[in-house]
Amino acid sequence: MLLTLACTTQTSVKQQKAPAIILGGELANSSASSGEYMDGMDSWAKLRDAGLNTVLAPVYWELIEPSEGEFKWDSVDYLLKSARENDLHLVLLWFGTWKNSMSCYVPGWVKQGFGSRFTLAQLPDGSTQEIISAFDKNALEADKKAFAALCRYLKGADAQGTVLMIQVENEIGYLGAAREYGPEAQKAYEADGIEDEERFQSTYYARYAGAVAAAGKAEYDIPMYVNVALNSRGRKPGEYPAAGPLDHLMDIWKTEASAIDYISPDIYDPGFPDWIARYDKPKNRLFIPEIRQEKANGARVFYALGRHKALGFSPFDIDNNMEPIRGAYHLLDGFLDLIAEKQAENKVYGVLLDAEHPEEVLTINGIDFKCRHDGTISWCSVHNDTDKWGEGSFLIIDMDNDTYLFLGTSAVATMSPSDGKGHIGIMSIDEVTDASLHTLRRLNGDEDHQGRHLRIPYDSFSAQLLKVYHFD
Repeated sequence: MLLTLACTTQTSVKQQKAPAIILGGELANSSASSGEYMDGMDSWAKLRDAGLNTVLAPVYWELIEPSEGEFKWDSVDYLLKSARENDLHLVLLWFGTWKNSMSCYVPGWVKQGFGSRFTLAQLPDGSTQEIISAFDKNALEADKKAFAALCRYLKGADAQGTVLMIQVENEIGYLGAAREYGPEAQKAYEADGIEDEERFQSTYYARYAGAVAAAGKAEYDIPMYVNVALNSRGRKPGEYPAAGPLDHLMDIWKTEASAIDYISPDIYDPGFPDWIARYDKPKNRLFIPEIRQEKANGARVFYALGRHKALGFSPFDIDNNMEPIRGAYHLLDGFLDLIAEKQAENKVYGVLLDAEHPEEVLTINGIDFKCRHDGTISWCSVHNDTDKWGEGSFLIIDMDNDTYLFLGTSAVATMSPSDGKGHIGIMSIDEVTDASLHTLRRLNGDEDHQGRHLRIPYDSFSAQLLKVYHFD
């Protein structure tokens, strides 16, 4: 599914062109609660200068509906105004009933109703946590009304198309057990006949989130997604946030929450290639709304866009650390339309390389592209110190007519016929600046090892247009 925007048509309002691919960053949880704080940190200009085209920013139920039925939109207006002034787009994160499992962002009037009007989930021993029950119809109706009000407001306030998507809740999941044990949960569990406790709980979480999303879409038909706290490190359900939109429960979420367009993983654990592969499915385009701040993100974004045709990439806490992604985003910015076009044609490829996985061969059009981490080159500055290698990556685009565009960092490629007959030579390599393929310089001699390889040196970012020829 391609990202499409649904906006009201008002010819008097200048439309913001939506980016073909999201080069994003998510703000720290509390940053967007204060325009004074964001402006005092000069955050918006810094985000733009770091190469972002989209900011992922929370909107908080507790701030927009401090009194039941009375809505305040100043925090939303601030986000819209600031993004537009800095030529940025927004993805809004609805911090509603649940945020990282807990119900900490509900308004005070909801908290005051815990145990009376609103039901908290129960553990097997009958104890409760500050987690609203997925079986609580009163809470669901309150959340639906607030979220629908937000979407209705956006439809009127954002004819420019500043907001690209909305996240529904945040990292939904149950802590302490695989499912709830309150009276309503017990009654449903005994009636449903779903023996697997996590699948049972997941069904009700999905129905709840799906109903909230549907209420919003009825007001404003804009793409929506849910984000995932992963079931990592060998933990059991309840040790990790159980029953959320995890890959082994995706069938439930796709069925019970049909108003939600994407199920999107938050990556904070090792194993990046494996995690994202689980969420690249025929009916679920990959979008990475959160990833831990690491230097490796500069390589990982190329891999995600190339290998998995990702819709976008977004490091967390971006307002406090923009450096790891800056070089990659500035390079990618000039190629986004081309990458999206070639993604749709299935002509993009990606490799991710490190000290444990230093080499991979991609076969494209009968050519074996042997891709290696730059650290494997004897004259690379970190050749003898694998602890400093980090990750390297290529995003490779098949441009047709024996021409290939390489974007990436810290990697080297050689070419040979996949059938072993004859040879593949380098006709030319040009370092290019954007999708117009404007040549910055012709690379030859030492830069391509006298016609032996294409190389993007360690810790640098480059786009290189390779033309090859065949000879016996």
